[in-house]
Amino acid sequence: MVQILIIILFSSFKFAATFPLVIVQFEFSFAETILWTNVGGIAGIYFFAFLSEKMIDWWKRTFRRANRKILEDEQQVKKIFTRKNRRIVRIKQKYGLFGIALITPFLLSIPVGVFLMVRYYYTSKTKFLYLIVSNLLWSIIYTGFYMFWEELLL
Repeated sequence: MVQILIIILFSSFKFAATFPLVIVQFEFSFAETILWTNVGGIAGIYFFAFLSEKMIDWWKRTFRRANRKILEDEQQVKKIFTRKNRRIVRIKQKYGLFGIALITPFLLSIPVGVFLMVRYYYTSKTKFLYLIVSNLLWSIIYTGFYMFWEELLL
């Protein structure tokens, strides 16, 4: 039972890093690995969506007055885009909702991917469905790789 709770907790934060622990250390089966990592991933998606919404609302409420003054002052100043900002904008423009959902379990962590979804696609009704399908897809890929990597290399 403790192992399952550890898997759920780890896979809700950093989905990709959970699979070596589950398969190599805990020696779970293919079906058990997919089941428990997806339970954690889905729980993480909904938890961080709720947390992200609350954080964005708090940010807007707290800095609403300050933002007005800053925006008035910045109208003459050109915005500076960092490398990170450009990458996020490029991913959003090129791949959209589907792209962010696809790379969330793989490259981004679940908290970061969910925050981007809530921030940029707050009106989309399918954002959670895309994230869950992406989680399921990546769990099958990771589980297959870690369970059969010795056969794949030979």
